[in-house]
Amino acid sequence: MSNPITLKKLANLSNFSISTVSKALADSPEISSKTKEKVKKLAKLYNYTPNLLAKNLKERKTRTIGVIIPNILAHFFAKVLVGIEKEAVKHGYNIITCISDESYEKEVKSIQMLASGSVDGFIISVSKGTYLNKNYEHLTAAIAKNLPVLLFDRITDKVTCDKVVINDFESSYNATKKMIDSGCKNVIFVSPINNTSVGVERVRGYHKALEDCQMPTISAEILIIEDYKKFSNSFNTYIENNKIDGVLAADELSAIYTMNLVIGKGLKVPEDVSIIGFTDGILSENSNPPLTTIDQHGIELGEVATKKLIERLQKEDYTKDYETITVNTTLIKRGSSAINL
Repeated sequence: MSNPITLKKLANLSNFSISTVSKALADSPEISSKTKEKVKKLAKLYNYTPNLLAKNLKERKTRTIGVIIPNILAHFFAKVLVGIEKEAVKHGYNIITCISDESYEKEVKSIQMLASGSVDGFIISVSKGTYLNKNYEHLTAAIAKNLPVLLFDRITDKVTCDKVVINDFESSYNATKKMIDSGCKNVIFVSPINNTSVGVERVRGYHKALEDCQMPTISAEILIIEDYKKFSNSFNTYIENNKIDGVLAADELSAIYTMNLVIGKGLKVPEDVSIIGFTDGILSENSNPPLTTIDQHGIELGEVATKKLIERLQKEDYTKDYETITVNTTLIKRGSSAINL
């Protein structure tokens, strides 16, 4: 056919009303199975595709979700994006992704741009810059415009909204304790994300595990990574003057980077130093030795976050019964640690 078939033409061909045809295509329970089958066969025969633009204009919805992440290169956020898109498509939504690059200014600009009619709501992981600024007006302003916001992974209690997180404190606590139980007496914590909510929670779990082990020979040491090249020098100096036998790293890259520095100093992993990192990515499986990791289940987290936001979008009142959902992690033992699961 030279002209695309419309809903009206499809209704004429099927001898049903436009309303009946529309409901049949949408699998409405008001329409019988026999009618649905007839309408769908005709739609397939004539290659009917719904006019989504007209539908969205009628509903005053874009059926698009704005997603803002701090770092596209981080394997965890890449996995979360996979989960977000998978769940969004399942429910007939598209996503627009922006990268804040850990910048408060970029995060604000992305929100302002997308809030001008491009999206129905937001899924956001807060940048380091925003966490340091402690200014969340751009998020509360979006909510005030009836654009629901869901925060994931990196969150703040300064914004009242739905949130999806992992059990950061518990995961860090358990990993630290397992290293201590395996014989480690000098476990240090390495973090490039100290200025984030997750970084704070992971340090808190590490501290609590050391406190609970009640061994006076164990002391806490937090090494912050601002610049990897500078960290290399400072870590080598630290390891020359201090004995370590365990490292818990706040993410995958810092874990593998630290492991390479440890090996470069002539120490064996895990015989001399056990190493565990957050995030189970491609690097972890292919490092030498393979890295023991805390799998944050990024795809599942993305799916849960998207499902929750869409549920919120389908409610008449966006501002009730906010929920914080926790996705549990899994500790995966590989060659970089001597722990027992």
